[in-house]
Amino acid sequence: MPSDVSIVVADSSKLAVIRDSASLPGRMMPFASTALASAIASIQAYRPKVIAIEAIFAETSSGVSFIDQIEPMTRGGSSILLLVEHDGQWTTVPRGGGRNRIQSPRVAVTASEPRIEKPSPQAVAAVSNVAAAAQTEIVSTRRAPRFLVRDQIDVIVENGHASLVDMSVLGAQIVSGPVLRPKQKIKVDLSDADKTLSVFAHVAWSMFEKPPSQAEPYYRVGLEFTGAAQQALEKYRQRHCADKPIVPRTR
Repeated sequence: MPSDVSIVVADSSKLAVIRDSASLPGRMMPFASTALASAIASIQAYRPKVIAIEAIFAETSSGVSFIDQIEPMTRGGSSILLLVEHDGQWTTVPRGGGRNRIQSPRVAVTASEPRIEKPSPQAVAAVSNVAAAAQTEIVSTRRAPRFLVRDQIDVIVENGHASLVDMSVLGAQIVSGPVLRPKQKIKVDLSDADKTLSVFAHVAWSMFEKPPSQAEPYYRVGLEFTGAAQQALEKYRQRHCADKPIVPRTR
């Protein structure tokens, strides 16, 4: 069954307002419409209850291609909804009326509206390759349940800062400022109330992201812990993560 997560895809300039005004189930995970590879990888990993897509973006060539890619992933119970704005508030509406027309209180997009250019075959292939690599990591390292963190947790990697997204006793997903590359071995310092838990990890996968709204790029990274720190990691996980695990994607 789907996990208690809602994934939002919209123009980066609108994500903050959508986060504040839209009513969506569970934990909201926002992605800029320029970071579709990361959104696809997270949909594969989390099987969210809702995938909410900005209605105007959904009518562009990139939006149509994105929906085509994620529709097969929703057969386990996920729902694709459209985000529309009305009097400064963002709400969701079901998809309907065909791809060439979306009606909402303030949005009326038709096939005659300007569209952005369709991405090149090379760009589409790059997105597919990144998503496939992320899925390979998910299958190979999710030998233990993953749990979403309840609040933001600072992580130190390679003398730089990162944020913890989810974890298990065997691996984790982080968002990192420093460049981290697949197969790289790193030391990870997990902050805690009165001490720091230090462990070593291998980088299983790494995806570059540069939303237009942010001055600096970052990397979304999958880690596989090494060594014999599972007991300490499990206690850390119990203190900082949700009680229920992320439901793995069935095959």
